[in-house]
Amino acid sequence: MSGAGDEHGETSRPATLRSNSCNFVIGEAVAWPKGQVCPLIQAKPRLNRASTLWLSMPGQIRLCSTQTTDFSEAELLAIKDRYGQLYVDVSRKLAPDDFARDLRKLRELSVCGPCPFRTECGGAWQALSTDVFSHDETRLLGLLAGLKGRILDIGCGDGPYLKAFESAALAGELEYVGVDPDAQRLAVLAERYSWARFQPVPAECGFDALDGSFDHLLVLRSFNHLEDPRSTLKQALARLSRSGTLTIVDNVAFGLVRQRAIARRAEAGPAEYEHFRNADADQAIALLDGLPLELVERWDVSPATSNQWLLHFRVSQASAPELNS
Repeated sequence: MSGAGDEHGETSRPATLRSNSCNFVIGEAVAWPKGQVCPLIQAKPRLNRASTLWLSMPGQIRLCSTQTTDFSEAELLAIKDRYGQLYVDVSRKLAPDDFARDLRKLRELSVCGPCPFRTECGGAWQALSTDVFSHDETRLLGLLAGLKGRILDIGCGDGPYLKAFESAALAGELEYVGVDPDAQRLAVLAERYSWARFQPVPAECGFDALDGSFDHLLVLRSFNHLEDPRSTLKQALARLSRSGTLTIVDNVAFGLVRQRAIARRAEAGPAEYEHFRNADADQAIALLDGLPLELVERWDVSPATSNQWLLHFRVSQASAPELNS
């Protein structure tokens, strides 16, 4: 669930990299007393649904809009209407880093669904008290805690899931190898987790520096950071045992509703773009089409979830020999 809500212009970053979030800035208020009909039905402001929304607050709604150039109109509509990944940033941070605490998920009011004016309106959205991030992370941690044997974690980054492996590793039931191109970051992890092994490896350069085979491959929130995930994972699969598994977790793009001052500071800040795409589970499966994998479990993003999806594969026994071709 990475990202900071940056909206620099297209010339401020390499063409191959992109943001994974955008800011909807809070603006003007319109009174909507409790129990009364939506005031927008009569006003008919004829807004662009993709780039606007109304934040529902006690007795009023406030118009929020984005001027992002990082997302097309179709992509913004997908964030809102397909995935339902809009959040209010309550943190006042330039880059929210604890999503469960910093963000509140938005849900469109039920009266908006059947409204004939819906396509010409941003819709009224209300903040929920439900913590969708912790719920989805708990599910993931439960899956990871059940892994045994030899694990290769591709793009392990800051090691957010290493605690899930610690007890099994110390009991001799698990051997963990984390790879990442950032050698300095791995050095910090090596000091904290003496039971784990870390190797600075650019994923696109292959895995020849590693020894032996692995029982499980993990790509945890690093799939969209890989320039060529199909090539990278084909190389990694060649190191996977015939009964091995591959687990991929990543995020779709999301929108942040923020105060104007916070949005401006964030957009002028030093945050860098790191994503080559904002693939969902369907798009990830398409990128891996033809590799010798069988899908075992799948979690999709929906308006009821966080922006995190999961794909859990096992090696296809019928086509496993293709791994070395």
